[in-house]
Amino acid sequence: MKNIYLLFLVATIGFFACTSSDKTAKSTVENSNEWELQILDSIQVDYLGSAHGGEFRNGKGVIFNFDSNSLVEFDSTGTILNQQSYPKEGPGTVLYPTSQRYTNSGQLFGSSFMSWLYEFNSDLTLKREITLPFPTQSQDGLSFGRTLEFYKDELILWYAGRDGVNPYGPFFYRDNHLLEKVNLETGESQPIIRIAPTSRYASDKYYERAHVIFGIVDDQLYLVLTNEPRIYSYDLSKNGEYIKTLDFNPSKFLDNGEHSKENEDISGSKMLDGNIQSFFPNKDGLAVIYNEGIDEDTFVQNELKDRKNFPRYPELQRRILKIMNADSIWSNEIVIPNNISHILNIESLSKPFFALRNDEYLGEEQEYLTFYKLKLVRK
Repeated sequence: MKNIYLLFLVATIGFFACTSSDKTAKSTVENSNEWELQILDSIQVDYLGSAHGGEFRNGKGVIFNFDSNSLVEFDSTGTILNQQSYPKEGPGTVLYPTSQRYTNSGQLFGSSFMSWLYEFNSDLTLKREITLPFPTQSQDGLSFGRTLEFYKDELILWYAGRDGVNPYGPFFYRDNHLLEKVNLETGESQPIIRIAPTSRYASDKYYERAHVIFGIVDDQLYLVLTNEPRIYSYDLSKNGEYIKTLDFNPSKFLDNGEHSKENEDISGSKMLDGNIQSFFPNKDGLAVIYNEGIDEDTFVQNELKDRKNFPRYPELQRRILKIMNADSIWSNEIVIPNNISHILNIESLSKPFFALRNDEYLGEEQEYLTFYKLKLVRK
């Protein structure tokens, strides 16, 4: 009888020890900020063409094709919902809406690389062009970088040109507001967001020109300049007052540094700077995607200045995803494989999201577009 009792006691202790160990291990994983990127599935969109911009939100995605000047909308199964091509002159003109953004209610807005601004109907036909009180002076932009967002009943966007200021001047970021806030009812706009004092662009020194990307969570606007490994936050409830700077501390982010003269281009000529490709703030954290850059020796040896060799950039540098959780802790560096092209959006760190497959890298020509369904999984 004593032996039976002893065996029962040992088994009970072992059971609770294993249970406690399992709970500890599960708790460790749940509290970990080490992540990996997993491909859950893929969808095919029956569309013969390329994507030069895209967005996905609330179960619906849209891509822009530069060649046909068209938008294609699809759902999470790959089913095409709407498709429209736009004239480049005359009634209904829409010129290159390379950046797109859905509102919470599903309304679609788009802006061109020239910062022209459009609102679309539910079938993607043009509802209206939104004209600001002054013309833009911008002549370039980012296709997949977010440059327009919504705050309450207003639209905030990159739209340079107030007072005729040249956005290509060496001290544009230092001396001017970076964004415009537009009242969608009246069309009136006001400038908001000054460069953070911690940015090198707040100085009187010369640096390579950067692009602006930003996102909004509640009352906070988070902004990056594409060649600085920093995130700047602002309080929109206080007219865009600067709050703080977050460094995401990449292990490698090449930078050609201070220039001796204005408007000097070194990145892409002698080497390639690290650059932020996409930035997705959301309620449970921040996600930043960046290329590490290519050093001068590798750049010269592989003749990467020549346009014909541009497709080799991905094989000679890593593309990294880092996330900051709600506790303000940065994750490990998650390498994005080259078969994954642009990520359309990350709405939440806990939800799956979609990215375009890189068929050019895979050497495959298809009569449809493939999107990977991805998820961030804790290690």
